[in-house]
Amino acid sequence: MKKLIAVGNRFMTDDGIAIAVTEHMRDTMEELGYDVTICETDDKSCFFSLNEDDFIVILDALYTNDTPGSIKTYELSEVLSAPSCCGSQHELSLIELMKLYGRNYKGYLIGIEVADVCYGEEISPVLSQKFENICSAVEDLLAKFNSLIKVE
Repeated sequence: MKKLIAVGNRFMTDDGIAIAVTEHMRDTMEELGYDVTICETDDKSCFFSLNEDDFIVILDALYTNDTPGSIKTYELSEVLSAPSCCGSQHELSLIELMKLYGRNYKGYLIGIEVADVCYGEEISPVLSQKFENICSAVEDLLAKFNSLIKVE
């Protein structure tokens, strides 16, 4: 099964960009064959809903000092082989849970570069201006992933 998981905190401005994109594009994502889950900050429940034979796309906010609104993709195998940031199961991210349990997932991480992360329920004006372009780029990536895989 193809699964798209949006993670983030909608009460921390741009940290919720993946949730905003997913809520805006949910119908399109489902038409592309993705089972959509808005995980927010409940990483454990999301993790335990995954199967190793799923094709997983994680959509999340990213901070790499790049241009706000830019999008980067990483193969999950690359992300999962990177060193872990911690060795405890308390408050672990979805990626850290995947590493901790040693599962070999197939798929991608799509990261949307943030402009600002602070308390607030709205995404920043910078990302708001780029929102339609971000959604279009995410749709293009999902269609591209579909052409690369055959998952039922």
